[in-house]
Amino acid sequence: MQWGATYAEYTKTVGELARLRGLKLHIDGARIFNAAIALGVDAKELAAPADSISFCLSKGLGAPVGSLLCGSYEFISEARRNRKILGGGMRQAGVLAAAALSLCKR
Repeated sequence: MQWGATYAEYTKTVGELARLRGLKLHIDGARIFNAAIALGVDAKELAAPADSISFCLSKGLGAPVGSLLCGSYEFISEARRNRKILGGGMRQAGVLAAAALSLCKR
């Protein structure tokens, strides 16, 4: 199947164009692991051109809920700050975090 290589090349090109224009590239990778399997490429290859990526732990990965946001230290610090400003956050999230951690270890 040729789509995997084509899609990875497309994402790489978009990343290069963004950098040329001084922009950042974020990938909403809600189902990036499903896409990687369907395309026959590593998720790392699909995400490589991005400055940040988010992905869902419950869509095809088996966790009950949850998403992860990945990026540079500075980006994550700013995201946490904005989340607090907007009132986001969960209390008593340890049980859910344990399910996600178990998933990541598999």
